[in-house]
Amino acid sequence: MTDKKIAILLLISLLIVSGCTSFETNQKKNILETVSSHENLPDTFNNSNTAFSMTSDTESYKLPVDDITLIISNSGSSTVGFGEQRTLEKLQEETWHEVPYSKQFAFTDISLGLEAKEHLEQKMPLEFLDYELTAGTYQVVKTFYINEGKEEIALATEFKIKQ
Repeated sequence: MTDKKIAILLLISLLIVSGCTSFETNQKKNILETVSSHENLPDTFNNSNTAFSMTSDTESYKLPVDDITLIISNSGSSTVGFGEQRTLEKLQEETWHEVPYSKQFAFTDISLGLEAKEHLEQKMPLEFLDYELTAGTYQVVKTFYINEGKEEIALATEFKIKQ
């Protein structure tokens, strides 16, 4: 009889400990630690054959925000390449900080192309962020490839999130 009691107590203890651990890992961060490696990125690139831009569908979002819509426009005469990867950053004390994704999240590693004179809307879901969004100034940073992938260009589009 005592062996059963010990087994039951052990099982209950394990459930309590695993429940506490699960609770902690499901909480989102409220402090941003990683400083961005980017400074003052433009939202437009333009040279002799290549001209493209990235904006958000609005200058201001209201909390709670489920996703951000990026509008990528190629007004040049050559194809612009890019992937799914993008980074959300928040401006804190005049410095951009990366907003982390949850550890379980990964971008699909595919290559996309935007032909000359085309536009594309790309949704950026925010459910996979490991950060509780608050009011402030944010930007999305995205890398593009030109000259058949030989040159890399980073653009950013800035917007506000309000209460």
